[in-house]
Amino acid sequence: MNPDRNALKDKILGAFYGVAIGDAMGMPTTFLSREEIRGKFGVVKDFLEAPMEGSVHSDLVRGEYTDDTELTFMLADSIISSRGIDPEDVAKRLVKWADDNDILNTTLIGPSTRSAIKDLKSGISYRVTGMNGTTNGCAMKISPVGIIDAFSGDEKTVNDVINACMCTHHTALAVSGASAICFAVRSAVSGENNIDTIYRASLRGADLGAKVMGNPHLSISQRIREAVDIAKSSPDSDSFLDELYKFISKPQWALTEDAVPAAISIFVKSRGNFRDAILLACNLGADSDTIGAMTGGIAGSYSGIKDIPKDWIKTIDSSSKRDIRELGGKFLDVIRS
Repeated sequence: MNPDRNALKDKILGAFYGVAIGDAMGMPTTFLSREEIRGKFGVVKDFLEAPMEGSVHSDLVRGEYTDDTELTFMLADSIISSRGIDPEDVAKRLVKWADDNDILNTTLIGPSTRSAIKDLKSGISYRVTGMNGTTNGCAMKISPVGIIDAFSGDEKTVNDVINACMCTHHTALAVSGASAICFAVRSAVSGENNIDTIYRASLRGADLGAKVMGNPHLSISQRIREAVDIAKSSPDSDSFLDELYKFISKPQWALTEDAVPAAISIFVKSRGNFRDAILLACNLGADSDTIGAMTGGIAGSYSGIKDIPKDWIKTIDSSSKRDIRELGGKFLDVIRS
């Protein structure tokens, strides 16, 4: 497979900016209910100021992304350096990122990632530090694997997801959820234009990830089907978001079985329109920064950077710690090498 360089670069940058925009746009509404969002903001249509004291994101500024994007970029850096997915390198970079940002003294990371970082720093092997990780910390950062494996087979992709998740989320539930997002991104980056085909790719990824890891206590693919049924049966955006919020079992938690189906449902509902997808995600509430990051990764892979609003890109560039275009260029070189 020798895809057009410019088309592939457009998809890569779409994915990276998509993750960052979805994350930053969803940051202020994270763990709010639909009612709270309506009361505070009405309908969110653009980046908002970070919430005041008492929120996990109270130290951030408008347009700033969270750990979802930082760890996505960390994984991308590891892939660039290793020319693939090396679980040991991912673990080392995770610890360095945590130390450089004093992460353990913040509220920015989820429980599985926090526990893994502590164990890694105490000398426990990366092969076992993720054995209890079931939250969505792997699914939120998995888009780079979907990109690098855009023209790879299913078995390799699932194995790469496992290696990317190993140090933090080495469980059937987490791998199944991350594989669903990864397969959707992979399908979009490869040039698939049919929304339902991308949706079905997510189901295949969820089932394969579960099968390889030994099947979780609940089916991520079934949860995705239920969420997508809401997308297909809801007559308008408001009713869709109200029903999708009810579908989420624990809106104040960061659960794979909630966030992954929500992201895929939103992508299907938006029919791949990037702006619509991001605005749906940030108006949903619950774990909206993570849902936004995953939705943005899929929608950005589908649309490419060309269809992302330029003012949104400018906002991210003004607050980003990274040169995202430079990162995308390096990633493209790895794929093309």
